Amino acid sequence: MSNTALVLTGLLLLFPIIVSYKEKLHIIKDLLIATLRAVVQLVILGYLLHFIFNVNQKWLLVLFVLIIIINASWNTISRASSVMHHVFWISFVSIFIGVTLPLIGVVLTGAIDFKPNEIIPVAGMLGSNGLIAINLAYQNLDREFVKEMSQIESKLALGANPKLSSKATIRQSIKTAIVPTIDSVKTYGIVSIPGMMTGLIIGGVDPLDAVKFQLMVVFIHTTATIMSALIATYLSYRQFFNNRHQLIARDLVNEK
Repeated sequence: MSNTALVLTGLLLLFPIIVSYKEKLHIIKDLLIATLRAVVQLVILGYLLHFIFNVNQKWLLVLFVLIIIINASWNTISRASSVMHHVFWISFVSIFIGVTLPLIGVVLTGAIDFKPNEIIPVAGMLGSNGLIAINLAYQNLDREFVKEMSQIESKLALGANPKLSSKATIRQSIKTAIVPTIDSVKTYGIVSIPGMMTGLIIGGVDPLDAVKFQLMVVFIHTTATIMSALIATYLSYRQFFNNRHQLIARDLVNEK
């Protein structure tokens, strides 16, 4: 693709800009900022990957994957409830496990090689899915603890511990975090052609080979999403209780 073709393609953004102006949607600023950030970030990423691919050092590859995990963990902080502490570290542990275990699995099985051009894109997808799942889990924990406050306090009054009294809340939070991933997987091949498969086909790879790689991605990113959401939720829920096993979600109600 030539630079001219890319710039001309970018002119398609004029359509949502014009619609926003006429319909007074007030999204022009956000759209332009988001587009500019995407351009800058992707160009920087392109140069970084070009350098890493050429150097092809194992330690540099591991460092880049670690940077992906750290960045994903950092971007979960704003979604956590005000009663939660050590959010970054909880997210880091959750995403680290959710990314590294599936990666180790596909490398050991020979599905992909331990090379920058194969590990980095897959790690990025796993980290992104873990980030989204954890954000949804955090938001739902906040909402569900407030919503189910009376029921949880009743269970506590009857002698249940925090884990038992909030079991339904934990399950709902995990389910909310992973449902979008499951729903998107359901539409693969019927409604949409997934991103990796599309890229491989455009790159000239045989469609059946592209399907194999896409299925591999489906298997590992679904696993990573569930693992990240599960670990983050179980490491977080206890913070909605104090040392005397009292629910402190009322603090959230007062804030709202």
